[in-house]
Amino acid sequence: MQTHKLLRILGCLVVLMPAVAHSEPQPSPAPTPADPKASEPPKRPEPDTPRFSCQMHNGQYVVMYHPKSQPGKQFPWAAPSNMGGGWSADRRCQEISRRLEFYRPDGLLEMRTAVENGYNIICATTEKNPTCRIVLTVPLGQDPILTRDRVFGNLTTADSGRQTTAVNTYAPRGNQTIPGLDTLPADLHTILSSPVPPIAGSNPSNAINLKPFLDPADGGTGTGLTSLNATSARRLNPDNFR
Repeated sequence: MQTHKLLRILGCLVVLMPAVAHSEPQPSPAPTPADPKASEPPKRPEPDTPRFSCQMHNGQYVVMYHPKSQPGKQFPWAAPSNMGGGWSADRRCQEISRRLEFYRPDGLLEMRTAVENGYNIICATTEKNPTCRIVLTVPLGQDPILTRDRVFGNLTTADSGRQTTAVNTYAPRGNQTIPGLDTLPADLHTILSSPVPPIAGSNPSNAINLKPFLDPADGGTGTGLTSLNATSARRLNPDNFR
């Protein structure tokens, strides 16, 4: 009888052993080593180097353009001389380059002339902002288009290769007449009332297309850069002019 009970107990143990073995906890997998790059702080984007700056070139303050695709090279865009109006050439150069650089991310389109607060201005339009925003104010008594073509002469004459000369001039436009013209002798009256031929290299249009003179990184085509006579870049410190 005792032997029979012992066999029954042993039978139960044999049945329970697989279940007990199955319920034993399994060892947890080894932890994956942390990625060292995941713990590094995100890198800040490098600041965009200004494309426009004021440089001293051949004894003259010049607004230079620095295309991203041609590091170390600069192309002359504007040469503001002492035009009057209380601004020196270096100060006007710094301000023009500052404004062009400020408008550049919006996609420069055209250089135009307009009137703002009763003053003639030279201004620029962009892809994001069709409003013509001021680049410089034309000094009183000077023709806005001739002033634009003189200051930005390298752009207006790039394709022809002609050089412009500094001219401060005023010419009557539209139906305006020169005071006292009717009292002059007939031959002099004929000379002064005749149409004035355009200055060599001047652009009679009211807009200069800026796309050919901009690098593709700035939304341009760059096709006109080769005719602007590139020079080696040597940037001035703008803090010296404040």
